[in-house]
Amino acid sequence: MTSPRQRPELEDRYDPASVPVQRQSREQGSLVVVREHVVGEIAHELGNFFHKLYYWADYIKSESDVVKRADSTVGHMLERTIASLDEFLKTTLDYFTPITLNPTNLRVDEVVEGFLTQLRSLSHGSSILVTREELVSGTVLLVDPTRVSQAFRNALHHIREDLKAGVVVVTVGRESRGDLHGVEIRLELESKSATPSLLRGSELGVEWAVAAKLIELHGGDIIERDETNGCKVVAIFLPIYN
Repeated sequence: MTSPRQRPELEDRYDPASVPVQRQSREQGSLVVVREHVVGEIAHELGNFFHKLYYWADYIKSESDVVKRADSTVGHMLERTIASLDEFLKTTLDYFTPITLNPTNLRVDEVVEGFLTQLRSLSHGSSILVTREELVSGTVLLVDPTRVSQAFRNALHHIREDLKAGVVVVTVGRESRGDLHGVEIRLELESKSATPSLLRGSELGVEWAVAAKLIELHGGDIIERDETNGCKVVAIFLPIYN
């Protein structure tokens, strides 16, 4: 019989040598990894936002008489751009800010229900089919509920276009990563996104980077990939510490 696995320090579970690293720092017991491609995307996306702001501001300035006679569409577009920029900056701050986890024991069912709640809020009427292995129902995970919920929200928002009007299959079961055992929440759906651009690549996206950071700090991982049959797979792995 093997001896019970001891829970490793959460900050040491992630191996920074496995990804391109520009800089890393430790603060308040957490590990922050800064990846070059994420930093590049942040710079690119900021350029897009400010280009939009310049466009609408310049339109209002140069076409003021037309704007006065028209409805408030331009004003609303400007407000939406500013709101989106504000949300983007908050997400970027989440990526760079060191995080301290406050873990507690939660049953897998509770964690999965939190995931499904987030999924239903973004599914836009899609049919959601859920399959759970009986063996995992009573399993207990050591997680920070707030941070895991944030990771779920960011990851699902990153693939929100693929969640519209289709069938989404969610499978919960036991999985392993090397010699580490845990639970995997696997989501399969029809990919509706066009060919991924720089900002929609499976390894890019600031929202996705934050989700990956939070799951990695729990000792797990999160994977997104497009299958050859046109389906998208998202798999979230959280380890079991006995």
